[in-house]
Amino acid sequence: MDPIRTFIPVLAAVTLLHTSCAVSVQRNVRILERDGLSAQLFLPADGKEDDFNYMDTYSYMTGDSISSDTITIVNPEGKRVHFMKATTDSSGTIHATEELRAVVVTARFKNIPERNGMVRIAFDVRIPRTMLNPHWQVRLSPEAVLMDDTVRMEEVHVTGEEYRERQIRGYELYNRFLATIVTDSSELIHTGQLETFIERNIPLLAGLRKDSSVIDPNRIKGLYGISFKKAREHYLKRLAIIRNNRRQERIPDKFNRYISDPLILEGVRIDSVVNGDRDDIIYCYSQNFRTRPGLRKIDLSIGGEIFFDGECRYSIPASEPLTFYVSSFATLAENQERFITRVIERKITSNTSAALDFRPGEYLLDETYSSNFAEIQHIKRSIDELIKNRLLDIDSLVITATCSPEGSYALNSSLAGKRGNEIARYFEKYVEEYNIRADSLEREELGIALDLNWTDEEMEYASVGERITDFDFIVKQIPEDWDRLVELIRKDSVIKDKSGILAICRTDSPDIRESILSRHSEYRYIKDNLYPALREVQFDFHLHRRGMIKDTIHTSEPDTVYYAGLQAIRDRDFKKAVQYLGNYKDLNSAVAFLAMDYNASAMQILEDLPASGKRDYLLAIAHSRNGNERKAVECFVNSISQDPSMAFRGNLDPEISRLIEKYNLLSSMSVNFFEKNFGR
Repeated sequence: MDPIRTFIPVLAAVTLLHTSCAVSVQRNVRILERDGLSAQLFLPADGKEDDFNYMDTYSYMTGDSISSDTITIVNPEGKRVHFMKATTDSSGTIHATEELRAVVVTARFKNIPERNGMVRIAFDVRIPRTMLNPHWQVRLSPEAVLMDDTVRMEEVHVTGEEYRERQIRGYELYNRFLATIVTDSSELIHTGQLETFIERNIPLLAGLRKDSSVIDPNRIKGLYGISFKKAREHYLKRLAIIRNNRRQERIPDKFNRYISDPLILEGVRIDSVVNGDRDDIIYCYSQNFRTRPGLRKIDLSIGGEIFFDGECRYSIPASEPLTFYVSSFATLAENQERFITRVIERKITSNTSAALDFRPGEYLLDETYSSNFAEIQHIKRSIDELIKNRLLDIDSLVITATCSPEGSYALNSSLAGKRGNEIARYFEKYVEEYNIRADSLEREELGIALDLNWTDEEMEYASVGERITDFDFIVKQIPEDWDRLVELIRKDSVIKDKSGILAICRTDSPDIRESILSRHSEYRYIKDNLYPALREVQFDFHLHRRGMIKDTIHTSEPDTVYYAGLQAIRDRDFKKAVQYLGNYKDLNSAVAFLAMDYNASAMQILEDLPASGKRDYLLAIAHSRNGNERKAVECFVNSISQDPSMAFRGNLDPEISRLIEKYNLLSSMSVNFFEKNFGR
C-alpha cells in the first residue's frame, strides 16, 4: 500500500480532530466570559494551617481536680478563677465541650504574626470545575502587595490531559528530528577506506595503533608527502555533511514548529494534570515574606490566563483580594529615650611620640639625618591641629627626651637634657613663625574690607575670634630608659637568654648593668635592634577646654546605643536589636528577645519589671510558648485589667489567640466576668 495515500487521510483526521477541539475550546471560553468565572482565594480552615505553632502538644496539667479541660488562675487580688474549654450557642449560652470543631473560614482577612523578621501567609486557591478542560491549561498568578511593592509569586498551573499530551507529542517529534543529526564525526567519514589507505601509504601512522607514544599524526608523512589530514579530507562523506549541516541550521525552526508551547519548569509552584471528570481543585498555598519597616498589611489577589496551543484564549479576572494584617512585636515597643551622664573634664592631655634621631654623642637636631624629616612633619601637624581647634587651648607642651644606655649615666643625663632643650627651641621657633604667618594672613584678609590706614591696634581689635598660640615648653629627660628596654626584651622572640639579661637589667647601678650587658653574647643584637627604640622623644600636650571655668561638668546626653536598638526594632532587625538592647533589661529589650524566640531571657527581664498591661501581655506570650497555659491566661487577663486594648491585641498573636478561642476568653460573658473578678 502506498504510504503517502495512507498518511493523507490520517493527517486529515488529525487536523479535523484538532479543529473540533479548537471549536469546543472556543465555545467553553465564551461560557467563561459570559459568567465571568475566576479562581477564588480562601483562608484555610482552623487547624489546617498553623503558621507559627510553637508546640504541637501541651503536656501541662493543672494541680486542681476540677477537670483536665479547666484551668485555674489567680487574679491580682489573690482570688482563684476557673476557665474551661467552651463554646457558645446561638442564644449566647456557654457550654463546656470536649473539642473545638474546625470551621470553614469565609472572612476576607486574617491576622498573621511576624516572627524573627518574617511573616508567612497561607491561603487556599480554589479552581471551579467549570474552568477545567482537558484541552487547555489554566495558569494562575498570585500577587502580593507589600506597601508600594507588588510581588509576583510562583504560578499555579492546572493542565488538561490532552493539552499535556500535545506538549509531550511535540517534544517527541522534536527529539526524533534531533536524533537524525549526526554528532559523531566518524560517521561522516568513509572509515574503512581511510584505514586501508593509511595501512598501504602511511605505515608509520598505522603502527601507532599498537604504540602508546604521543605523536601528532598530522606530522607523519606517507608516500608522496601525503599527511593524515589530507587523507582524512579525501575520504569525507561530503553530501552527508551538507545534509547534516542543513539539519543543524533548521533546529530553531523545528523547535518552534513542534514545541509551540514549551513546558514551563521555572517559576511554577505546581503543575497538576487533570482530566474532564475532576471536581473543583483546591491548592493549599503558603509563602514567606521578609518584613520591612512600616509593613501593616499584605493584600493578596490572584488572576491568570487560559492557554490553548500556546496561545492565551481567556484572561481570568483578578479575584477579590485577601488581606493579611501583620502583627509585629515592634508595635509593643515603648518609644522612649534614654540618657547617659557624661563627665567633662576641663583639663585634657594629648600625647604623641617621635623617633627623632641624633648622631652619636651630639644634641643638634638635623632635619636631614635618618628619618627626622618625616618625624618632624608629624609633630608639626599635631601642633597645627591643636592650635586650629577652636574648642581647646594649649597650656603647655612637655617634651621628654630619652637616651639609650651606651656610655655613662651622667653623660647620657646631660645629653638627654641638651637634646630636649634643642627640640624645644626648634618647635618654639616653629610656633613663632606660625603666629607671624597667621597674623599676616589675617591682616591681608581684613585689609580687603577695612581701611588700610587703620592702626595695628584697631586692626587687632577688628580681628575675628581669639587665637591663643603662646604656651610653655617644658623639658624633661630620661637619661637611660631601662624600663622600656625590659619591656622590649620580654616581647622579643629572638633573644634566647631572656632570664639572664633581665637579671642584669635589675642591677642597682646603671653603669654597672650596662657594662655587664655589653659583655653578653646577645648584646650586639640588643644594641642594633632594641636601643634605637629607646631614643624616642615624647610630646605631651596639656590642654583645657576654651571658656570652661569649672574643673568638671556633668552633662546628660542621649544614649545613642539605646536609640540604635530601638531603631532596629522599628526596622524589624531583631537580631541587631538584641545586640544593642540586651544589657538594658527593660521592656524593649524583652520585646527584642521575644521577637528572636529567646523566651527564657525575655521572661527573666519581664519578671523583674513593674506590672503593666504590656509587661503582663509579653509574659503571657512567653508562658504560652513554654506550654504553661494557666500562667499564660492569668498574665493575659491581668494585662487586660490594666490596659483593655490588650484584649484586641490578643487576637493578633497566635500564642494568645488560641487561648482566647480555647477558653472563650473574650465572649460577652467573659467581659462581665473580667469586670467582676479583675475590675475595669
